[in-house]
Amino acid sequence: MPEFISKLQYNTYEKGEYSDEKVRGLEDTLLLVNDFPWDGQRGADVQLTGPSVTIHDESGNYLKVGLYFGGKYCIYFLDCDNHLYEYHAPDLEDANIVLRDFFNGQIELTKFDKHLFNIGNKGHFFSRDFIYRVKAWRVILTSAPLIVIFLLFFSSAIAIKSAPFFIVAVPLLISMPCGCLLIYILNCYLGCSDQVLQISSGNNSFSFANSNRDSNYNKEDIKQIIVNNHSRNVDFILFEICFKDESVLKLTTMLISEISFRNKFPSKLFVFNPRNSLWRLHQASTANQAN
Repeated sequence: MPEFISKLQYNTYEKGEYSDEKVRGLEDTLLLVNDFPWDGQRGADVQLTGPSVTIHDESGNYLKVGLYFGGKYCIYFLDCDNHLYEYHAPDLEDANIVLRDFFNGQIELTKFDKHLFNIGNKGHFFSRDFIYRVKAWRVILTSAPLIVIFLLFFSSAIAIKSAPFFIVAVPLLISMPCGCLLIYILNCYLGCSDQVLQISSGNNSFSFANSNRDSNYNKEDIKQIIVNNHSRNVDFILFEICFKDESVLKLTTMLISEISFRNKFPSKLFVFNPRNSLWRLHQASTANQAN
C-alpha cells in the first residue's frame, strides 16, 4: 500500500495554509480524517479553502475532504492536469470509501461533478510558506503616480529649455518636489530592503528578520496594532505592532500589503492613526535596523 502526504486545514487558516503535513499510509490517513474535529469546525464557509484534510499522491493528484451543508462532506479531487471534481458524501463512511479508492489508484470519477472553470484551483491545494520580503516592483508600482508626474514635468522642462525662464520654471517647480520625494522613498526602501516576515492567519507565532535581528513573536502578546494612514502623496502605510511588554515592531506596506497584513490578525487589535505618516515611514525603515 502506498504512502501519501496528508495535511490539515482549520477554519482560521488562509488559502495555502496547512499544518501537520507528513507522509502517512492509508490507515493513518483514515484515522486522521475520522479524528478531525468536524463538528467543531462547522459554521465555516463551504469552499475549497476551509476545514479539511488534504492528501496528494506521487503523480500530483490531490484529494481534499471538507465540510458541506446538511452534515455532509465535500470531497474535491484535483488531478495532475488541473481538472477539478466534486462529490458530496453523506457521511464519513462514504468519504472513507473514496479515500481508499484514491490510495488504490481506482477513484471513481463517475459520481463526481466536474467543475467547468479551473482557474486558480491549485492555490487551494498547494502549501505556501507565507514569507514576505520587500519587493522593488511593489515600491515602484505604489509610487507610479509620483514617478509619472515627475517624468512628465521634468521632461517638459527639458523640452522647453530654450523658452523664457519663467515658463521653464513652472514644470521644474512641480517636478523638483516629486523628485525629492522619490529619493526619500528610495532611501526608505534601501533601509528596509533586507526585511523578511513570516506570518499566516492561523498560526499564533510569527517571525521577523533583517541583517541585525531574527526574532519570534506570539500574537497573544500583542496589545494593539496602530495603522498610520498613508501620506497624501504616496500610498505607503506604517504598522506599529505594540506588545504587552511595551516593545514595538514597525512594518510597512513595502514589506506586506495592507490587505494581507490585516488578514493575519483579529480586527479588534487595530487602532487607526489619521496623521500623515511619511516621516514615520522613514523612521520605521531604520528603527528595526537599530534594534
